[in-house]
Amino acid sequence: MSDVTSQTLPWPAVCYTMLMKNKHIPVVLGTARVERKSEAVAKAVAAIIANMEGYSSELVDVRDHVTQAITVPPWGAGGANEKPTVWKEIVEKSHALVLVTPEYNHTIPGELKLLLDSLFESYQGKAVGLVGVSAGTLGAARVIDHIKPVLIELKLHPIKEAVHISKAAEAVASDGSFSDAKTTEYTQKMIQEISALSTALLTLNT
Repeated sequence: MSDVTSQTLPWPAVCYTMLMKNKHIPVVLGTARVERKSEAVAKAVAAIIANMEGYSSELVDVRDHVTQAITVPPWGAGGANEKPTVWKEIVEKSHALVLVTPEYNHTIPGELKLLLDSLFESYQGKAVGLVGVSAGTLGAARVIDHIKPVLIELKLHPIKEAVHISKAAEAVASDGSFSDAKTTEYTQKMIQEISALSTALLTLNT
């Protein structure tokens, strides 16, 4: 750590400060499709985080960050290391991340892969929670397993358990919350787990 707090407080106090500070956990909406059902799910997750004490969130729409089908690595010409992007700023100020993704042909949307591939070092020490969305009954279980090795390769830390949203058209009530209270409970538990993991990783990387 290089901030003033770490230089003026004993280590136990530094740990306490990191645990007590507001934890910002953005929710990434990983599909740009028209009439996407994942949007309502992502908004519901962001609202849950924002209503948890000690947390804040924002919705990150992949549409706003991926505008062409070209892979631009962070170290390449025009990459985020040379020209910092809004996505880079969001990741670096975050405590952890939540990715909301549907399953398209057994994999993640291409635009989500392009977004993820645009950074590398910025991901170090970030835990990730996954929310799979499907129109059927599987809750995008296959894509959750598919994306984890990709995230690990990027130095991200996905947790084992994910939130699976089946029958997406019925999953969110008219008030924007999840129709099933258990889904809200599972989401809160996931947020607590990725927060605890990111805090532990932060202490290891300082």
